[in-house]
Amino acid sequence: MAFFSMFKRSALELKSVRSLAVIALLVAVSVVLEFLIIQPTPDLKFGFSFLGLASIGMLYGPVAGALGGVAIDVLGWIVRPTGSFSPILTVATLAEGLIYGIFLYQMSPAKLNFARGEFWKSLKQNAVPALRTFFARFTVNVVCNVFLNTIGLFILGYIAADRLWLSVWTRIGKNAILLPFEVLILIPVLYIVYIAYRSAFGKNKKAV
Repeated sequence: MAFFSMFKRSALELKSVRSLAVIALLVAVSVVLEFLIIQPTPDLKFGFSFLGLASIGMLYGPVAGALGGVAIDVLGWIVRPTGSFSPILTVATLAEGLIYGIFLYQMSPAKLNFARGEFWKSLKQNAVPALRTFFARFTVNVVCNVFLNTIGLFILGYIAADRLWLSVWTRIGKNAILLPFEVLILIPVLYIVYIAYRSAFGKNKKAV
């Protein structure tokens, strides 16, 4: 029952004007971050737009995360259109926000110390939130990036039937390479967002 009550609490968050304002701000940040891409090789791209969506999921839960994902996808296409808009691919972004909300909602993020000799100690002390963050991103990579996006592109005709499994394995490899870097960026960003939120609005946000 606790799992399903999380969705109810997340939906109630949307009744607050403050919550809607913060969500809108994080959606805008995500859309802007879509322009920031690091491409170390022609086939490997590293983006940062997931940071805003993960923050929405942490602060406001799976319902807000799912709606935020839809808003980011639609506004991102309006600001930076790449081909024709497809609701099929929007489902993947919706699922991404939903997953972040399920894993991260009301979490007190890990506070890592990147000083020499202190990183592993701080990671051990913050094992639970660090693992929740890791599995959130891992699940997004598997469910959204590898499965839903590949199926969506296949349905839309961007991937030929005889190249479907090749595309799947290629995506698995890319996401496996990017995962540790994404998590190492996501953990401190979530902590910064969490501290900024508490500083701005007080300590009335329950953490678990």
